Amino acid sequence: MRYGLGRHEQAGGSAPGQSMIEFALLLPILLVLLLGVADFGRVFEAGIVTNSAARAAAEAAALEYLRSEEARAALAPGALADYFDDIHRVAAEAACEEARILPNTTYAGPPAVCGTWPAVVACVHDDDVTDPNCGTPYAGFSAGPSECDEMAGGWDTAEDSQDHDFVEVRVCYRFTTLFNLNLSLPMGAGLVLGDIYLQRTAAFTVADY
Repeated sequence: MRYGLGRHEQAGGSAPGQSMIEFALLLPILLVLLLGVADFGRVFEAGIVTNSAARAAAEAAALEYLRSEEARAALAPGALADYFDDIHRVAAEAACEEARILPNTTYAGPPAVCGTWPAVVACVHDDDVTDPNCGTPYAGFSAGPSECDEMAGGWDTAEDSQDHDFVEVRVCYRFTTLFNLNLSLPMGAGLVLGDIYLQRTAAFTVADY
């Protein structure tokens, strides 16, 4: 009886220790899952805000381009660079103001200036006059690092398929996850959490028809 009772007590006493070991093994996986769900919601919100920033910037610049049509027509060719630079300023400030709620933004102002994030570039598409600053960030703003690969390529100044002038704005924002993780998995797979570069492009027609 004593031998049997001793075995019973020993088995019962080992259960809490075994549970603690199992919990310790599962805890990292649970943390990754919980933080992954949280990051998914955060990156989804950041994507919406970045898209809204690009759209607001394109609309603001297009409206300014339309409003200043008469002034633009009266400018000498040598003064067009400064004129288009002002259009780019309107776009950059609008995107910066819209994205200021994101955690990584480097907002300062007013007037709104985002020295690093979000990165903002713009281009006016008009067959009658060429935007000399197409794709060049306004002073005080950035075109982003190499990870913002969509910011640099494929620029032209042609109008759309219906021969309408429009303003194109590209925005890049660096989203940072709650923690960095670089996990190698079998079969060459892996899980990487860290900086995610969200890139959005928006175009707004200049209503001059």
